[in-house]
Amino acid sequence: MQIFIAGNVESRRTAYFIKAGDELHIDIRFISYKELEQNLSLYTNTIIKLEPPCYNETDFVAYNELCYAYIRQLRRIDAKSKAESVRFINSPSSILLTLDKSKTKEVLSGLRTTPLLPASASNFEELIEITQKQKRKNIFLKPRYGSGAGGIMALRIHPLSGDIRAYTTLKRINGHFYNTKHIYPLRDTREIAPIANVVLKAGAIVEQWVMKDETDEGNYDLRVVSQFGKVEHVVVRYSKGTITNLHLNNKPGTFDDLSLPSSLKDEIAEQCLEANRLLGLNYSGTDILIEKDTLKPYIIEVNGQGDHIYQDIFNENNIYKKQIKHQLCLPL
Repeated sequence: MQIFIAGNVESRRTAYFIKAGDELHIDIRFISYKELEQNLSLYTNTIIKLEPPCYNETDFVAYNELCYAYIRQLRRIDAKSKAESVRFINSPSSILLTLDKSKTKEVLSGLRTTPLLPASASNFEELIEITQKQKRKNIFLKPRYGSGAGGIMALRIHPLSGDIRAYTTLKRINGHFYNTKHIYPLRDTREIAPIANVVLKAGAIVEQWVMKDETDEGNYDLRVVSQFGKVEHVVVRYSKGTITNLHLNNKPGTFDDLSLPSSLKDEIAEQCLEANRLLGLNYSGTDILIEKDTLKPYIIEVNGQGDHIYQDIFNENNIYKKQIKHQLCLPL
């Protein structure tokens, strides 16, 4: 049985998955997506792990086009014939589901997820009109496809004055919109509207803003890595602002830092494992929001390639090792 990892050769994800194999004395070979697409029908007795491509592109429109290109490539790979002895750790079809935030919400409709607004907008003016009609004060505007915080915008709308505050990772420079590692607060609709419009034009979802629980460290949510019917690792993501993604220089913490009841931890685990089952995933990184005051857990989104956790790979590298062992039916 041969094991391939498809992605970027220079990626830390690739390096540490191969390293996990080395420590288990199992050879793992890197292949490009192009090679995989060309030769998939020729492989036998093969296990394949699909990692997301790494992009250096910061222009939001260009980056979004790269995301669409990746989705098209996954669709082509998914449609290709392959031998029965070839299997993906996470299938292209399951990853495709998670890359579409709207479809993910549909599939997970029986679970508690951050609610989508029941209407769509094509521009900023329509968006504000919809939120006012539905009496929404706080919303999130997000790109529908892909993962990460690129293009995300949090909006607060004053119910009486109509004043709008926005927080976004996008910055407009010379007519272009760039993903950054910073969150910019905006109060002028002349600045907010063009950014919202470029996200809406690219394809977006609008979510109700559910207030996050907080500690002395700030607001937080969770990245829960689960695989093969078990929660493997939980990272707490703290932020003084509204957006908690760690690549925005936010602070990570451990699950034990939180004084949460065991019943709540059990409910979070059940939600994540059921989401994996519904989406057809063997492993995932699920983002969980715990609502302020009620402590109800909500699924924000599920990442079918969200198993890359620094706190794990720089220590025991157990997540990747267990994936390899599970595929080869080795003792865990």
